[in-house]
Amino acid sequence: MDNPVRIPSVHRSIHRNLAAATLLVGLTTSSPAETFHLSLEDGRIAARQAVLSGQFELARDFAQALLNANTDDRAALIVLAAAQPQLGSGREGRLAGARAYRLSDTPEDRYEAARLTALAAANEERYTLSQVWLRRAAANAPDDRAYRQTQTDYRGIRRLNPLSVSLGFSIAPSNNVNGGSETELNIIDGLPFVGVLSGDAQALPGVSATADVRLAYAISRGPAHRTSVTGRAYARAVWLSDAAHETSPTSENSDFGSQRLELGLRDERRLAEGFVTTQATVGSSWFGGVHKTNYINGILSYGQALTPQTRAEVTSEVQRTDLQGRSRRSNLRRTLSTKLAYRAESGNRTTLQLSHEEQISDSPNERYEAVTARLSYAFADPVGPFQLSASLGASRTHYADYRIIFKVPDGRTDTRWFGSLSAVVDTLEYAGFVPVATLGVQDTQSNVSRFQTSEYSLNIGIRSSF
Repeated sequence: MDNPVRIPSVHRSIHRNLAAATLLVGLTTSSPAETFHLSLEDGRIAARQAVLSGQFELARDFAQALLNANTDDRAALIVLAAAQPQLGSGREGRLAGARAYRLSDTPEDRYEAARLTALAAANEERYTLSQVWLRRAAANAPDDRAYRQTQTDYRGIRRLNPLSVSLGFSIAPSNNVNGGSETELNIIDGLPFVGVLSGDAQALPGVSATADVRLAYAISRGPAHRTSVTGRAYARAVWLSDAAHETSPTSENSDFGSQRLELGLRDERRLAEGFVTTQATVGSSWFGGVHKTNYINGILSYGQALTPQTRAEVTSEVQRTDLQGRSRRSNLRRTLSTKLAYRAESGNRTTLQLSHEEQISDSPNERYEAVTARLSYAFADPVGPFQLSASLGASRTHYADYRIIFKVPDGRTDTRWFGSLSAVVDTLEYAGFVPVATLGVQDTQSNVSRFQTSEYSLNIGIRSSF
């Protein structure tokens, strides 16, 4: 049988049973305190009733008395997790909720504890920690309704949080991890000689893995604007297959690894008819362990809803790239793109993107002009267990002054076709993250065979469903 627990009373009462304890929930604390005896189970019931009826001080006193008798009393910790934030003690509530989570044996209990801990962290204005606990709650949601509520709460906390974190991880087997040529011969239309490509310039099969971390911290925000400091760290690693080592025996995995670091400032503003986004970024890139470039990038974008179902966006981008190494030079790239997105009544989305890009350079082989078109389609409803989307596109890039010893007649022209099919498997969701598989294909035809390539890959990654 439970030992009795001594709990401060908030009112004189001649009753010493559960009915008396329940009655005291609604009374004030104006009378001198005394003590009365309850069993532990009765104390738990009274504590929960107190917190549910908004008597948070009384609930806290009940819970603390229960914890004096048993420091691992999960029911008391749950009451503290709910009551303390209402009394201005968010930290104590969060710690109590975290302990209750560790003591929980069922998904339902873990869900309850995680949500209370998330609420306590939000009351401390520790929004990122609150989001972590909401993801734990999502992983233990007892039903779809609870999951959707947690998803809604997560989005609400995200709007309050000045810090935004985006994590991207993927792994992709490919027949061409280095973007190499599909032939070992370098044939140039219009020139009477043939070159032989080195092994590392040819298509090498293998596996690549990427990690992409993006951060944004709002330094100013209001109902119609948000200004953020941004950062990005990107890395790509490559593992060559045995066949790749046969083609290029001297190549190592690290030769094709790349990294990128960026720091920027972004401003987003809502106008009467649309949204304006401006962004400035500085960054550096590495390839094969060697520092390759420093760059500065600027973007100006305007988006507006044309109809309730149609949205248009225009983006202008300028980037100056300073190439490092022995042959230092600078390139200036300018891009103008448009996007038109349509959402049907079924919820299916169709997006058309067009862009024009040109690069100015002191090097004739790096001066080019390109046009690209891309059409995307995303289904609103799952197709079987998969949430599907697909895209198809083409680009034409012309290097008017390209030369290999001699100038290439009419310049170098690359025509690229590309497509992808992505499937999100919602049934494998965990903590708000879902796996994504993307089958990608691309083929490039060029009058300089060194740049005639084809690739097919299967990219497996993870993305947030919140």
